[in-house]
Amino acid sequence: MAGLAPLNALRAFEAAARQGGFVGAAEELNVTPAAVGQQVRQLEALIGAPLFEREGRKLVLTERGAAALEPLRRGFELMGEASAALRAAQAAPTLTLAADHDIMIAWLSRDLPGVDVAIRLVASGEDADLTFTRSSVAAAPAGAQRVMDDVLTPLARPGLMPPDAGLGVLETLPLIEDSRSGLSWADWLSVRGGYGLEAQARLKVSDSQTALALAEQGGGIVLGRKPLAYDAIRDGRLAPVFANGDQPSDQAYFLHYAAGRSPSVAATRIAQHLKACAAARQDLAGEL
Repeated sequence: MAGLAPLNALRAFEAAARQGGFVGAAEELNVTPAAVGQQVRQLEALIGAPLFEREGRKLVLTERGAAALEPLRRGFELMGEASAALRAAQAAPTLTLAADHDIMIAWLSRDLPGVDVAIRLVASGEDADLTFTRSSVAAAPAGAQRVMDDVLTPLARPGLMPPDAGLGVLETLPLIEDSRSGLSWADWLSVRGGYGLEAQARLKVSDSQTALALAEQGGGIVLGRKPLAYDAIRDGRLAPVFANGDQPSDQAYFLHYAAGRSPSVAATRIAQHLKACAAARQDLAGEL
C-alpha cells in the first residue's frame, strides 16, 4: 500500500479518461469540472508526468495515462464487488434457528421480535446453528438442554363448562384430541379411574395449534399440550377444565446447538433468551 496515490485523484483521472473530458467526469462524480481538473493535476504532480494532452478541445491520454487506465478500471470494479459483498454479508442472517411448527406459532412469534440478532427461521430437521424442538426425554439429542416439560390437560373456552364439573361432563360435551400429543382421552381417563365413562373424542386433530384453536372457538374440550396454551390461558382465551387435570408426559422441550461445531455468539445469546422465556412460562404455569 506504500506510495498509493489519493483515491479521489485516481477516481477523477479514471472517470475523465473514460468520459473523454472533465465535464463528463464531473457529472458522473457529482462534482464540478474544476474539481476534477484539480484532482487530475494533483495526480500528475505526484507522478511527475502528464496524463492527458489537449488536441483542440479534446483530452487525449498520454502513453503513461493509457497504461494506467485499464488497471484502474479493474481496480474500481473489484472495489465495487467488495462493497457489494460487504453489504450482502451485513444483510445476511447471522443465525439459523430450527424449530417445530407448534413452537414457532406458540412461542417464537412472541419471543423473537425485538431481538437484535438477524435470524433465519427454518423447520426442524434442517441444518441449523440452534434447534428448539420437542422430543421424548429418552430420544433427546446428545448435549441438548431441557428447558420445559410437556404436560397434557383438558382445556376449554371459559364459560363452556358448568362450575365444579366432574368427569361425567366429558360424556356430554364434544371432545377434541390432539394426535400429536402422545396421550389419548382414554389414557388420561384411565389414570383417574374413569374406565366406565363413554368419553370418546369426536374430533382428532394432527396439529396441536389447530386443536387448541378449535377449543378457543368453543368447539369442545381439548386434551391439550398445556405449555403451548400458556399464553391463551393467561389471556383468558382458554381455561383448565379440572383443577387436578394436569398429566405429565414423557415429552419435553429441548434446545441444542449444531453438532460438530462450536456455538456462535449469536446462537448462545438466542439460546439464553429462549431459556429465559421458557422459565417465565414455567413460572406462569405455577399460577394457572
